[in-house]
Amino acid sequence: IMTEAKSAKRPASRPVFEKVLEQIEQGKADGILCWQINRLSRNPVDSGRLQMMLQDGVIKSIRTMDREYQPTDNVLLFSVESGMANQFILDLRKNTLRGLDSKVSKGWLPARAPTGYLNDVLTKTIIKDPDRFHLVRKMWDLMLTGNYNPTKIVQIANSEWGFLTPKRNRSGDKPLADSMVYKMLNNKFYAGIVCYNGKEYQGAHEPMISMDEFERVQVLLGNKSKPKPQVHEFAFTGIIRCGTCGCYVTAEEKTKHYKTSSKVSHYTYYRCT
Repeated sequence: IMTEAKSAKRPASRPVFEKVLEQIEQGKADGILCWQINRLSRNPVDSGRLQMMLQDGVIKSIRTMDREYQPTDNVLLFSVESGMANQFILDLRKNTLRGLDSKVSKGWLPARAPTGYLNDVLTKTIIKDPDRFHLVRKMWDLMLTGNYNPTKIVQIANSEWGFLTPKRNRSGDKPLADSMVYKMLNNKFYAGIVCYNGKEYQGAHEPMISMDEFERVQVLLGNKSKPKPQVHEFAFTGIIRCGTCGCYVTAEEKTKHYKTSSKVSHYTYYRCT
């Protein structure tokens, strides 16, 4: 009995499956017993290999719980059932991505909640971690003072507060690592922003800090923040229209530095949009 728990949707990704075919090609076996044909393959490459080995008689029989495939059978049935297994994977991926996109558009992170928050399995939302939310907020407060670096914050959290990460099936319940704190301090999720697939969405969860506090920490960490768009108020914009096309007139500021002196002049230019 040979078992494997890896996905069959990609070829050349299952060492046990490769070993099965290798033993059959070496004559050590001539048949396969499995639950369903889709347990063997869900991609056209591996399906083609199985079908060719069955057609050539290298595999004498593939027996599932409800039928048997033999070299003398009509190849159409095997091809159709293998194609259905492959199509199932494609449809599953499409539906999963659609569900994730729908969730993130509503402001919920479709992934594991960062430290200080928890995934609510009943409501499929993200809530505050009652044991760690206030401690993570204290880490941000220490960083905002400008007197502590992430390494010092880790030492305080572990030694003085007894901070432990959330316990999971195979991980967690351990002290903080330096890398985890750096990751936390660079995560916009704490400021109420959900980042997913390179895009930013307004989160529906409760923010831990403000965006101004987040940007302040980025400066303290030495990260280059994106320049904020400057908003100017001009005296005549919004009330003057172009006499030719009727569009509103816009304005822009220019600064002139004189080479022969230290004089600087500021000008406001109005033009049609």
